[in-house]
Amino acid sequence: MNVFNRIVVILLILVLMILIPLALIFPEQAQVTLRTGANIIQANVDWLNALLPQSEIAIRAVLSVAGLVIFLIGLLLLVLEFVRFRRRTVRLRDGSGELTTNGIAEHLGYYIDLLPDVVRVQPAIKSKGKSVSATLSVETAPGINVPEKSSQIRETARYVLEDQLGLQVRDEIRVVIRPSSFPKRGVGEKIPPIIAEARKAKEAEGTPRHVPVVATEEVVATEEVAPTEAVTPAEEVAEAEEVAPEELAAAGTEGGQGDEDEIVEGETFEFKAPAEEEK
Repeated sequence: MNVFNRIVVILLILVLMILIPLALIFPEQAQVTLRTGANIIQANVDWLNALLPQSEIAIRAVLSVAGLVIFLIGLLLLVLEFVRFRRRTVRLRDGSGELTTNGIAEHLGYYIDLLPDVVRVQPAIKSKGKSVSATLSVETAPGINVPEKSSQIRETARYVLEDQLGLQVRDEIRVVIRPSSFPKRGVGEKIPPIIAEARKAKEAEGTPRHVPVVATEEVVATEEVAPTEAVTPAEEVAEAEEVAPEELAAAGTEGGQGDEDEIVEGETFEFKAPAEEEK
């Protein structure tokens, strides 16, 4: 039917696009053509009136039947154009049997509904006799990757129709996805992490980064420490004089022993040095 409609429309367009411009450009020739056609019709009418009554009745009956047949053909085409009779079954690819379109839709909807993030599916199956065409209206969860989900649904549907049911898919499987609406976010509710990270990345690319200068604890600690007081030589002498005589005596005794040890060691060193030089 689609091929017939295309042929009729193409012919009508060709006739109109040729005749109407010629009639507008050459009106005199168009008038002559119309007058010639009218003369032919008038000659046929005169010929019909000149016949015998029996012959005239027979010819008029034939013309009436021809007109009625043309009218019925046009009416049938008009009905087929507006009222399309759908086939309820589809023949299998190997010709071993047929499947109903309702069964195909239920079988296909069951497997599509098992996919993740699929909330609801409404398959529409149209039979082409030996093949089918499928349209899937799918409602999915919000926030999904629509191209990936559409490809997954199309591959699953083709696998079910061709491999499991043994049908031939005529056209490309049409997938119509309608993501569910997001729940209304409250005043204090946070933005989802993925969207929040994407938004922060865009803001970071658009605005220059400012690194704040923060004083460390060590710097603060060094600033809070009070400066040490310098000790003068006079104060050191005064502190030395305040030492008890007994402590000075003990220190002197220990110092004397240390000096003797140093002198003995010094004598030994000085004695061995000339010997090594003489050798």
